Amino acid sequence: MNYFNYLNKLNTLRSLVPTPAYARIAVCLAAVCCALSAPAPLFAAPSAVPSATDGEERLQPTEMPGYSVEDLRKLSDIVTRTGVDADKIPALFRPQFLSVSDADLSMDNDEIVFVVRYPGDLVRIYPRRVLVWHEAVNDALPDPSGLLPPPPLPGEEEKEGANYTVSYSPLTGSVVAFRSMAGSYPSSFGSAGVLLNGNSVLYDRVSRSLWVQLMAVCIEGPFRGKRLQRIPVISARWRGVKQRYGGLDSKFAGRAEVLSRSTGFRRSYGKDPYGSYDRRDTYYDDTRLPFPVSFTDTRLHPKKRILGIEVEEAFGAVIKDEVRKARVINFTLGNVPMVAVHDRDMDAVRVFERKMPDLDDPLRFTVFEDEVVDELSKSRWSPEGDCSYGRFRDRTLKPVLAVDSMWFAWASFYRKSRIIPGDEFF
Repeated sequence: MNYFNYLNKLNTLRSLVPTPAYARIAVCLAAVCCALSAPAPLFAAPSAVPSATDGEERLQPTEMPGYSVEDLRKLSDIVTRTGVDADKIPALFRPQFLSVSDADLSMDNDEIVFVVRYPGDLVRIYPRRVLVWHEAVNDALPDPSGLLPPPPLPGEEEKEGANYTVSYSPLTGSVVAFRSMAGSYPSSFGSAGVLLNGNSVLYDRVSRSLWVQLMAVCIEGPFRGKRLQRIPVISARWRGVKQRYGGLDSKFAGRAEVLSRSTGFRRSYGKDPYGSYDRRDTYYDDTRLPFPVSFTDTRLHPKKRILGIEVEEAFGAVIKDEVRKARVINFTLGNVPMVAVHDRDMDAVRVFERKMPDLDDPLRFTVFEDEVVDELSKSRWSPEGDCSYGRFRDRTLKPVLAVDSMWFAWASFYRKSRIIPGDEFF
């Protein structure tokens, strides 16, 4: 099996990482690999791959901040072959969901979950302990009647916009949610079995193109240069999430669902094979990296949790621990004034734009009497960016798409990122 090939890969890197740390990582990854049995696809262009005759404009690359199409091609030349075949870590497709109250029976209060708010105020919650075994969840949203759209017939396209993918890369801790579209074509995504700067690389089943998970951009295949349409995803603690979205007085009551552990696969969903974010001396805490990276930035601990932000050609990394301490951090990235806010109930950090369309100057936020308020009017704002009291009541701040990740991964793709707070460009 590929398990033995994978151990050979690990042995070649022993000179870079001391044996104890590598032994833990080897056991984790080998356990994942040995448990998986899905057949590996060949990354040859299938007959259904779109061509120029399907619409020349569909293949035109979109702009990727900081990268040209040639830069992306170079990235595809330095991917790390892990020895784990594609789909050996099986992605989920149209999984089952539970109510918040039912899911609570098998979840810990401090468990980390990923929260996605879809169109129509549907909230779906994805436990990290499930995603760590699958890396990608290909989800389908129900129509207003509550029914899922029927699977497409052979040769028929799925309804555009009804499907999303939520992806988690365990080695980089990065979580990204996006429309399940390869270029202009509906698709689903799975693990390609290769890494780039330690980050998972996905492939789409329409064209077999390769997509870097953290950047959500294609680096190899017919869609090279194309970028997936991302949506915000929040990393939070179950304790607060179940109250916020499952409480009887919640505006999301009946509109929040939790990914079920009944996936059709036998996995130890109660455990994280890589360790724990809440304990020291696990993969999530040590400084060693099991796979090579193209660039190392030592300004922060490599595993420091950050929120990565892009604004055109400006890149930033908001340190989550610093936001927890301050509760509110005002900053500007590029020409966009922003604020990072800590949601204490959910232990989540969100980023919003501070500019209101009818004001000349951006708002500035602070904490007053244990509430988040703007200094201009002392209006009260919720951690979700809604004003509940004061001059701006019923106004909502525009959320900024921020990628929850480890520092080493973000810095290896986005060099010269500004560290927030307390850093300047170098």
